[in-house]
Amino acid sequence: MSEQNIAVVRSLYEAWARAEFPGPTELLDPQVEYVNPAGAVEVGTRRGLSEFGQAVEKVFEGWAMWRIEPERFQAAGDRVGVVVRYRARGRLSGVEVEGRESALWTVRDGRVVRYEWFHGPQDALGALASVGGA
Repeated sequence: MSEQNIAVVRSLYEAWARAEFPGPTELLDPQVEYVNPAGAVEVGTRRGLSEFGQAVEKVFEGWAMWRIEPERFQAAGDRVGVVVRYRARGRLSGVEVEGRESALWTVRDGRVVRYEWFHGPQDALGALASVGGA
């Protein structure tokens, strides 16, 4: 099951790389949650496909370019931790930034039910380990 869950998550990142937002809806639960961490511009949880899509698209309001490349996938049970590298360019400023962060995805029955991202590149893997996975 873990490899299948990784395949689901990988498919979403591939769709995002093609600028397909929020991604293949058949891979997203109708009540999917999108969780922004403390310190994000808009902290909190969004629920449902519409709000998930809005949260993903919101990233691009301030950025002329935003690319995210998964570096590592690690699965445990119904969760997949992903370490990513991002590159972005400010829409108005033109300032370019890059860094690493992570995300924790929860997949049930072939669909994502929760996406939670973290500022730190190892935070999602730490969260994965704390639920008995890594």
